[in-house]
Amino acid sequence: MIFKKNISSLHVPHNKNTAGSVPVPVSAPREVVLPMNMQSGHEAVPVVNVGDHVYLGQLIAKEEGRASSPVHASVSGTVTEIAPIRLAGDREVLAIRIENDGKMERHPDMKAPVVTNLDEFLEAVRNSGVVGLGGAAFPVWAKLDAVRNNEIETILVNGAECEPYITSDHRMMLDRSDLVVRGVNLMKEHMKVPRVVIAIENNKQDAIDKMKELFRDDPAVEIYPLETVYPQGAKQVLLYNVTGKVVKGGQRMASLGVLIINVSSVAKLAEYIETGMPLVDRIVTVDGSAVKEPKNLIVPIGTPIRHLLNEVEMKAEPGKILIGGPMLGHAITELDSPVIKATNAILAFEEKDSIDLEASSCIRCGRCMANCPVGLNVVGIERAMAKKDEDERAAALTKLGLKQCIECACCSYVCPAHRPILARNLEGKEFLKKYNAAKKEGGK
Repeated sequence: MIFKKNISSLHVPHNKNTAGSVPVPVSAPREVVLPMNMQSGHEAVPVVNVGDHVYLGQLIAKEEGRASSPVHASVSGTVTEIAPIRLAGDREVLAIRIENDGKMERHPDMKAPVVTNLDEFLEAVRNSGVVGLGGAAFPVWAKLDAVRNNEIETILVNGAECEPYITSDHRMMLDRSDLVVRGVNLMKEHMKVPRVVIAIENNKQDAIDKMKELFRDDPAVEIYPLETVYPQGAKQVLLYNVTGKVVKGGQRMASLGVLIINVSSVAKLAEYIETGMPLVDRIVTVDGSAVKEPKNLIVPIGTPIRHLLNEVEMKAEPGKILIGGPMLGHAITELDSPVIKATNAILAFEEKDSIDLEASSCIRCGRCMANCPVGLNVVGIERAMAKKDEDERAAALTKLGLKQCIECACCSYVCPAHRPILARNLEGKEFLKKYNAAKKEGGK
């Protein structure tokens, strides 16, 4: 990694058009489709059958393994199908389809969990179904569980929200600041962590002021304004810019005494512990050049994207639709794809803004490497990918530290030749994953 005073230096247009948009609930979707893998881990396992009636907040799939998270019904109604669907990024996963009965009836047994110690707190977080809501989608219970085996000195609450357009976390800090406070206090109380830092980019001064006001009498909580640069919210970047610490390849952040958790995740775990309502909805920013009236919407998990676009006034036929932001998001072709736990934005762009620029030869300008937050030899990685011999290719990619790529797309963004650098890096990471798995299997 390149050591600098600040390792984020890319200025991208903010386009935070919905910063003043108070989230409003969408109209009730006719049905929801709930994938079993809405987190970065194993699929959850269905515990309901086709034909079953389910209530809002009812457990419909249990977690399977450490890197998994339970799934709950986001509407009341009838299970009509349990079958594979294809998500953005061309992932095929099992999903439960529920026909909405329009009643939104809560499960009659729903109640707030009893939380008096660390074990009960972590179990409650696990049962909440909350994952990283900033995009990574790692199960929060598994992350916080690291406190059992590591001395955690700092919990770093990520309110950076550095991607253009997205204001989901921003509005959470303004409109549900009570839940943010409650979530921070719960972690302090049960995890016995002496310091909490809430890091917010300084283009959200109202959120900074709000958090400072609410925590003014708590010396254990620091509100840390960040420079507004991309990718400030990436965990490796945030860790270094706030604490000066560097996490190396293969090293767990908890071993450095730090845990990072998204601010909306903090609020949602507090909501479950206060009310017993698990993660069944989230704030989603709907924006883009094809949208006449951008909005923040409160959306049941599993709602079809088509339904969200019908909730805003369009000014043009979209040429491209993204799930997520313009830097990290995935383009979709199927409007019936559902909102999942990690969906923080739906962006619809006019045709003129959707044209893929033609790549040309590398001009050796070095911008990709100068703007890589973790200092990767981007050009060297591209050369390594061209090696025909798989052993040589794997050795070269490993030596160059490809696994440390944080997939922020800075390299592609600054490339004057419009080369698909991030796509090549992702291809290389997938190659290494399969190569190492095959070597491990062959060594048994």
